[in-house]
Amino acid sequence: MRATASSRRNFLRGKFNRLDKAIMRPPHASDQFESLCNQCSDCVSACPEAIIIRDEDRRPVVDLRLGECTFCGACAEACPTGALDPDLPLDWPWQAQISEACLAQQGISCRACEDVCDPQAIKFRLQLGGRSQPVIDLGQCTGCGACAHTCPAQAVSFQRKQPASPEGVE
Repeated sequence: MRATASSRRNFLRGKFNRLDKAIMRPPHASDQFESLCNQCSDCVSACPEAIIIRDEDRRPVVDLRLGECTFCGACAEACPTGALDPDLPLDWPWQAQISEACLAQQGISCRACEDVCDPQAIKFRLQLGGRSQPVIDLGQCTGCGACAHTCPAQAVSFQRKQPASPEGVE
């Protein structure tokens, strides 16, 4: 199958055939995802969690508000073009962050995110005044999205992991 070329619309938007780091593509997305993806939707259909949807360009994106990613690899196995490559090591670059919309930060008792976090990356620390603040251990967070799907206030979003800086460099 041939790779798709950049559309004129994407060219004018400054989107070229390279992986857009701000978009949450499915796990195992290759660096050439944008040029290899032919918008076939095989990965969307293959996802057992139904968390892969299509964006405005009809390419697959992960929406963790719909559920959690189990990193099963079904999406990559279904990809006929190599845009999602099951042979690539899983390097999921996303981690959870919690906004001020969090109910616990508003003084409302809620620990839904902590309860569903299997790696126990979310803990609540008691603050002065009796409120608890959620704290994410970024070393434990897998970016699976169970917390985002469960949050009644939709206070969980995801950011790319920051690359580790070399020792002694700040």
